[in-house]
Amino acid sequence: MQIGSTSSFQSSNLISQQKKKEEEENEKLASGKRINSAADDAAGFSIGQRLTSQINQSAQLNANETYNQSLASTESSGLQNSSASVQRINELVVASGNGINGANELGAIQSEINELVSGIDNASSLGLDTINVTTQSVDANLATGQAAQEQLLSSQSDLGAQINASDSYQRQLSSAFENQSAARSRIEDADYAQVSSDQSKAETLLEASVRAQKEKEENEKNAVTNLLG
Repeated sequence: MQIGSTSSFQSSNLISQQKKKEEEENEKLASGKRINSAADDAAGFSIGQRLTSQINQSAQLNANETYNQSLASTESSGLQNSSASVQRINELVVASGNGINGANELGAIQSEINELVSGIDNASSLGLDTINVTTQSVDANLATGQAAQEQLLSSQSDLGAQINASDSYQRQLSSAFENQSAARSRIEDADYAQVSSDQSKAETLLEASVRAQKEKEENEKNAVTNLLG
C-alpha cells in the first residue's frame, strides 16, 4: 500500500505540473504575450521592463514637444498679427505726411494708429506707443515703425528656427518610440502558431495524465477488491 500511495502522489504531481503548463499556455494566448512575468523568462522580462520604461519616456517627451509646438504656433500667430498691424501703422504714417491732411485728418489717422497699437502686446517695448502723427515728423515716426517691423521679423525668424528644431527632435522621438516598441514586441509577444501548438500539446498531455491516473486508481481498486474477496 505504501508503494501505491507513492505512485499515486507522483501521478498527482505530474497532473499538477501538466495543469500548470496548460494554464501558462492559455495565459499566453489570452494576453498575446510570450512573457507575462519573470517566471516565464527572467532575462527577457527584465529587458522588456527596461524597454517599457524607455517607451514611456519617449512618449512623454513627444507629448512635451507637441505642447511646446502648440505654444510656439500660438506665439507665431501673434507675431504675424503684430507684424501686419505694424505694417498698417507704417502705411498710415506715410499717408499722414502727404502734405494735404488737416488737423481733423491727422487726428483720425492717429486714432487708427492708437487702436492698432493697443492690439499689440509688446507695443511699448517696440516703441510704437511713441508714434504720433500730430506732433512728430513723418521721418521719426516711420523710423520707429520700421525698427519695430524689423524686430518682429527677427523674432518670427528665431521662432521658426525653434519650431523646425522641435519638429526634427519630435521625428527622432517618434523613431525611437517605434524602434523600442518593435524591440519589446520581439522579446515579449507570443508566436501565436507556436503557443497554440504548445497549448494543444499541454491539453493533450493533461487529458492523458488524468485518464492514466483514473485507470491506475481503478486498477488498484479492483486489485484490492480481488485480494479481499
